[in-house]
Amino acid sequence: MSSPKGSRAQKTRLPVFTRKGPLEVPSPTEKDWSKDDEEDYVFKDPDEELDSLPQPYRMINKLVNLLFDRSWEVIEERDTLRKSELSWIQPTIYPPLVESKLNNMPNCMAVSQDYVFIGGAKGFSIYNLYNAKQVYVWEKLKVDVTSIWATDLGSEILIAPVDEMGIIRLFYLYKDGLFLIKAINEVDDTSKQTTCIKMEISQGGDFAAFLLQGKLTKGC
Repeated sequence: MSSPKGSRAQKTRLPVFTRKGPLEVPSPTEKDWSKDDEEDYVFKDPDEELDSLPQPYRMINKLVNLLFDRSWEVIEERDTLRKSELSWIQPTIYPPLVESKLNNMPNCMAVSQDYVFIGGAKGFSIYNLYNAKQVYVWEKLKVDVTSIWATDLGSEILIAPVDEMGIIRLFYLYKDGLFLIKAINEVDDTSKQTTCIKMEISQGGDFAAFLLQGKLTKGC
């Protein structure tokens, strides 16, 4: 009579499968390996084994990834632009030599030779460009100077300020002297007063042209 332990062992015994024929021993060199065996092995990312997110988390995940990708593109573009700007040749910056503070707000300015001419209240003033010192002041008008021209004539400078009434005057700056030559369109009757809009002086100062409103251009 068989014991119950023996019958239980027979029931739990697993079948054993054996391969017919002699076993193949692989060659020790890689050249003899089968290509089919290599294709059977695939390396997978462990993260891909995770279950996909349910809705609406999948949509949120896509939006977050899209936002991250676009942000990264912007960062790369800015970094590329910054590198290109650093590669540019930087211009030379010259600091100001001196600083000059004006008492009143100027209306206009012109530069010629070593001087700057500033038109303002009741006239104009002349400053040296090297030391910013005031050289001359001419303030004999009842109105402000609205525009001013200065032309280099070699050793002299011809100055032409225009006031609020449209009257243009010619001045002559020579060495240490400032001289008034004449007022071009000043008249006693204000109803007949013309307004100077534009002026040009020829090279060398031999001729000057004035554009007067309501009148033809005249030269002197």
